[in-house]
Amino acid sequence: MRYKVLAVVALILVTVSLLLFAYPNVSKQVIQKKNDEIIEQFDEITDDVQDGDREEAIEDGVINEDGYLIDDNGEIVSDYPVVFQKDLDRLYEDSVAYNEALKDRQDLDVDFSNAALDLTDYGIYDGVYGYINAPAIGLNVPIYLGASDGNMAWGGSHLMNTSLPLGGESTNTVIAGHTGYFGMVVFDYIPSLNIGDTVSVTTYFDTLDYRVISKKEITATETNDIYIVKGKDLLTLITCARMGKSRYEVVCERA
Repeated sequence: MRYKVLAVVALILVTVSLLLFAYPNVSKQVIQKKNDEIIEQFDEITDDVQDGDREEAIEDGVINEDGYLIDDNGEIVSDYPVVFQKDLDRLYEDSVAYNEALKDRQDLDVDFSNAALDLTDYGIYDGVYGYINAPAIGLNVPIYLGASDGNMAWGGSHLMNTSLPLGGESTNTVIAGHTGYFGMVVFDYIPSLNIGDTVSVTTYFDTLDYRVISKKEITATETNDIYIVKGKDLLTLITCARMGKSRYEVVCERA
């Protein structure tokens, strides 16, 4: 009897060990699949921008309160919430104004968890401003505004008071992402990027290609490279290193 109990306990321990070993890989696959779906939907929404604006569309019975297209009977006829051109035009204008203001004064003594803009003001309720892609390391994650815990858990997070990803002279878009976060893959592999590798940022407005120009480990409090550099069009990626004791940083310049 004693040997049977020991055998059962041993079997349980082996099973648990195998599950713990498999969990990170399975979790990574699940999260990446989710992010791929979010990005695919973003592309579909961008390809299907509607005329007018959200408020008018609700009043006219074109969409429901959740942003889905509906027919005359109120039945949903779209696979995803839609966005409207007038709302995106306002978002672009406000994003440009935000970036221009930073050129005069960039205060980085702020709460980075806050969002640069509230996307719900523009009829965007999934929080996605765009996505970042680096084929060399298989990176493909959404970009959210604000480095809140929720945003950091699921994708790349734009740091408040750095340039929104529109490109242009004297801009530096800084995107942070977790490494080794409960099996979720966000910026785990950015240290494997090489000088010259392409990193692309896609938004509702454009796709911008950058090239890696530098990569290094920095202290947890160092901020020199997240400031705007006059005349440069930069993209800076940051993640944790050494269990949060330092940071790893990849700086890219517009190709």
